[in-house]
Amino acid sequence: MCLRRSNMSDKPLLCLGTGLDFDEVPAVEQIEIMKSVGFDQFFYSETKNQRAADDEAVAEKAAKIGIGFHSIHAPFYAMDDMWHDESGELAKIMEQELKNSIDNCHNLDVPIVVMHAIIGMDNHTPTELGLERIGKIIDYAIKRGVTIGFENTEGECYLKALLDKYGELENVGFTYDSGHELCYNGGTDMLGKYGRYLISTHLDDNHGMTDPEHPNFLDDYHLLPFDGYADWEGIAKRLNKCGFDGSLTFEVDSKGRCGSHSNDMYLGMNIEQFVKAAYDHAVRFRDLFLATK
Repeated sequence: MCLRRSNMSDKPLLCLGTGLDFDEVPAVEQIEIMKSVGFDQFFYSETKNQRAADDEAVAEKAAKIGIGFHSIHAPFYAMDDMWHDESGELAKIMEQELKNSIDNCHNLDVPIVVMHAIIGMDNHTPTELGLERIGKIIDYAIKRGVTIGFENTEGECYLKALLDKYGELENVGFTYDSGHELCYNGGTDMLGKYGRYLISTHLDDNHGMTDPEHPNFLDDYHLLPFDGYADWEGIAKRLNKCGFDGSLTFEVDSKGRCGSHSNDMYLGMNIEQFVKAAYDHAVRFRDLFLATK
């Protein structure tokens, strides 16, 4: 399993996540569009009660058209139950979701599964119970030959707890989300804190925190890079300082959350136009990344 470029003189591969707020377009069609505009890879975002057959169809299409299957993003709708459900009944449901994602990675030869450490703006207390439960998920991933990238989201303390306990394991790493750093983590340098564990990225932009005292999921715009307030030259320099040599992976949305107008700059774009814009912004960031080495 290789998570890095074999030749450091090569340009980083460019990867885009499925979804994009074009739910009417099946993922098998989305990745064809990504391939047509120039993306090298994609990652597949799974949902609640994900059907393995859907992952298989995407993998089959990817192999046919020649686009790399970089990673799977596991469902995260109840990650708080992993930490705080004392009865264990709800946690069992989430545990099975995570195992299913790991199985899909194993069966389809996808090296990385990305997981959120927590969900919920009001959760600030990691528990030993949660560490134990997620530790069992990590053990399962080891047996299946899959690497877990824990992502910075709200509740950074949960990410810290996981990486402090399990970060030295070969199959545990950090997935850096630039947008979450800005709007959930208050601009704190996540790469400075956790860059030693870095295995993958979710690159996106926003306007920071509406209320610095109270993180709000509506602030997580997932704009294209350079369309918000993020310091992209600084991000490029920090990624290089970490020695990052993996794919540059982008997670972006074409619409605002809950009807907000945050992403109105993309109004009127069809999926082909939006994916092409995403590629142009990705190339721009890759050029910056290479220029700041």
